[in-house]
Amino acid sequence: MGWKRIVTMGIGFSLLAAWSAYGADVRRKGGGNELSVEIDDGYLIVAEGSIGELHGLRFLLDTGTSSTAIDRRLAKRLGVIGQEASLINFDKTVRAQWGNISEINYGPEEASDVRVLIEDLRYLRPGGARVDGILGLDLLRRKSFLVDYARKVVVFGARESDGMRAAPMRAGETELCVEAELNGRKVWMIADTGLWGAVLYERGRSPRLQAYRMDTGGTARSLGGTVESYQGVVLQFKLGGQDLERRVLLVNAPNVKRLDDVAGYLGPSSLGAKQIFFDFESEELRWRK
Repeated sequence: MGWKRIVTMGIGFSLLAAWSAYGADVRRKGGGNELSVEIDDGYLIVAEGSIGELHGLRFLLDTGTSSTAIDRRLAKRLGVIGQEASLINFDKTVRAQWGNISEINYGPEEASDVRVLIEDLRYLRPGGARVDGILGLDLLRRKSFLVDYARKVVVFGARESDGMRAAPMRAGETELCVEAELNGRKVWMIADTGLWGAVLYERGRSPRLQAYRMDTGGTARSLGGTVESYQGVVLQFKLGGQDLERRVLLVNAPNVKRLDDVAGYLGPSSLGAKQIFFDFESEELRWRK
């Protein structure tokens, strides 16, 4: 895996500080429980959906984004008027806008009366492909689901998990975390399907950071603008006993108390698995190679 692909900043990384959208009414439509998706760059999950009478919209499925978002251009078409909100974007709090949509559909699932973040999402696809919105954790956490990268489908309400590796998982109000092992210590990391590799928070001279070898720094594009970062190497990094890529990206930790025990972000797709199962009932992340 080349370093250029270890992280796509800009997908996810937006933990809303002012509100959440868990009041949305989510229902299953008839016709099975599978949603056909595209797998872009080997890890980004793109699905077709609709909002009201607008069909053929393209959404990214991102567990690292706490709230569903739509592009400003789409909000204008829908006549959605935004109101101010705050969100945490990696290392800082930024201003944003939110609004309400009456209905959103994606495969077998539909939700009504959904609060959405309104943002300029053009940065998600620098190649020019259209992205209309992001399906965030507020909708995705409503039921367990399996991402089948080989068949290119997402299965909602999945149950089968025999023969899968597993790691503890916890679903909070604004973030979904998985327990990893970093330099022999257990840490919680936000499980982010919009990320390849790992982004770790730097918190002063923490003992867990003394094992890093710092390399070149740089900036990346994200939801709230640019993020200052630099590269590092950890001595050991595991999830469920499986070794992970030891090269990581380091960013400053945001000054948010609820994230004090979170070490950073981890892209589950970097496990190289054919299937990844987000089991909310058993509170485990499971995967099959």
